[in-house]
Amino acid sequence: MAMEDCCEEAHSAQELMRQGTYDLPRMSKVLDSDRVFLLVEESTVRKYKADLTDEIEPQINELLSRADKGLQILLKRESMLQAKVEASRTRPTSRTATTTGGMGKLDLRRLQMLSRQKQTLEQELAALQAEVDNMELNAMKK
Repeated sequence: MAMEDCCEEAHSAQELMRQGTYDLPRMSKVLDSDRVFLLVEESTVRKYKADLTDEIEPQINELLSRADKGLQILLKRESMLQAKVEASRTRPTSRTATTTGGMGKLDLRRLQMLSRQKQTLEQELAALQAEVDNMELNAMKK
């Protein structure tokens, strides 16, 4: 009987040891961790924040000025387009007035040819203006 009691005690001790050491590999990894947490004073944080602001602020100001210039170009382009729309709205009324005036066929053809030429020149002007605007934008980017 004493031998059985001794075996039972050894067995329970072995179970207890297994439960205690079962998590040993994970715990040793956790304990071997080299992470260090450092507390920093508020003045140091303010200093680095000011340094970062000094470094980034000129770039932000440059981007804002580019955006303002781009906005001015877009506003100019919008006003030009509005003027073009107004001009195109007034054209049909002036054409009907001139064509009903009893013009000859040669005059009508000449008027049509000149109006086509005018439209072509306006398109070329718009293309050149777009090219100039793109060049200005590229110059601002540099």
